[in-house]
Amino acid sequence: MKKRVKGFTLLEVLIAVIIFTVGTIAVTEAFSSGLFAHADASNMVIALNIARARLEEIKDTAFGSIADSGPTADTIFDDFEVTIDVDEGGNPMEVEVTVNWDTAGGETGITLSTIVADY
Repeated sequence: MKKRVKGFTLLEVLIAVIIFTVGTIAVTEAFSSGLFAHADASNMVIALNIARARLEEIKDTAFGSIADSGPTADTIFDDFEVTIDVDEGGNPMEVEVTVNWDTAGGETGITLSTIVADY
């Protein structure tokens, strides 16, 4: 009479380890992707607020003093470059504020524009 030995075979253990490893890698990749997406969203919010602040400064500037500038680093956030492009010579004139920053895939940015009139 043979006695039955209870336990796992080597093949069952290897399959379980492979399944566990694949699951762990998937969860780790999802977590790191979420962290990068959060950083990108945070940078987008910062850049948007910088651009809005610059547009407000331009609105408070005398019409004849509005001119192109940049790219220059932001005074508070050094990683962000601000460029102001003014369509001069007309009334009203269009003003574009572009904020650029470095990302893992290269450089990205946003542009906000407004129209300023001398009235």
